[in-house]
Amino acid sequence: MQQCRVSGGEKEGTMKWDDSFAIGIEAIDNQHKKIFEHLLAIENSVAKREPWHILHFFLRQLAESLKFHLAVEESLLEIVRYPDIAYHGAAHAGLLEQMAELESRLQQKPSAESLVGFFETWFVRHVLSADREYAAYIEENFPRLMGGSQAPAGS
Repeated sequence: MQQCRVSGGEKEGTMKWDDSFAIGIEAIDNQHKKIFEHLLAIENSVAKREPWHILHFFLRQLAESLKFHLAVEESLLEIVRYPDIAYHGAAHAGLLEQMAELESRLQQKPSAESLVGFFETWFVRHVLSADREYAAYIEENFPRLMGGSQAPAGS
């Protein structure tokens, strides 16, 4: 499993996208990168001890980006008739609940530990595991949806 370190020190954040995190579906990978950017902004805001209104702004951006991403992902899984869509959808619902909990914890006591927990759940458990499972399903059943640029047969 891929390792990604998160720290809460005073230096610039360490939540950085690495191309090895990609699942092979460009639109989804780009959304994951955007979520990383939001997490990095929150990490930096916590590290700088910025006022709540600034941190809250970054959290709202993350929440909206996450909601959009999860809706896109669920639509894709519905289109390809992914067999584990119910499980994946339930995991998404759990992520949205954890996002609300993260906001509450950061409002009470901004700390890198709260962010690390959310990041590990979303990224390590979800993206590097569940998302890669559906990507493998799509690659096997719908290879043209993956990052490659294959020409249509007969052209």
